[in-house]
Amino acid sequence: NIEPVLPTCESSTFTKPCQCPEGTTYESTVTYAVIGANAHDVRAVTGNFFDIRWLGMEPLVTEGPENTKGSTRTDWVPTMKGHYNFTEEAMEYKYYPDGGFETAYKQQNVPIVYHADQGPGSFAGELVTWKSEYLGEHETAIQWGVYVCFTGGLLGFPEFHEMGLNNASKILEAQGKLKGKSVKPWSTAHSLTPEERKMFEL
Repeated sequence: NIEPVLPTCESSTFTKPCQCPEGTTYESTVTYAVIGANAHDVRAVTGNFFDIRWLGMEPLVTEGPENTKGSTRTDWVPTMKGHYNFTEEAMEYKYYPDGGFETAYKQQNVPIVYHADQGPGSFAGELVTWKSEYLGEHETAIQWGVYVCFTGGLLGFPEFHEMGLNNASKILEAQGKLKGKSVKPWSTAHSLTPEERKMFEL
């Protein structure tokens, strides 16, 4: 058995990976990219919890001070199972003098049941991590992870995250700040079904 026991994915204690409720599939996806812009400029576009226009969205509701642990936002999020209201809670924000930053947040409204026309299933927990790292005057490395529990089919996180990072690059290019070498986003994904989780005692 794994010791200590991992917290559930909706736990107030942040860790990765997390333990999913019984009967759900666990999936981890990490998306990587290099954006050819200064880390301060990348942070200005992507580093505010309430400003998610670079993802093509705006929060429906926000509560608390921005970029502060415990603050929440409710978003109308597109997934491969339709659009849903996700309420997400900021768990940490760390800023660095060179413009890099790290953040983490979790799904608060657990579970979210799929629309009837999408078949049975639910989003049963989510943890998200983000690390933006200074590489050079005009290069910033991104590592964006999501750890989720769900039932009833694929969610489309790699496609959504790659789209978001491409959008961020386009915004920076339009601002005249994309001056370095970029590497297009790519993702790795791994999932464990309920049966596989039992096999590995997760």
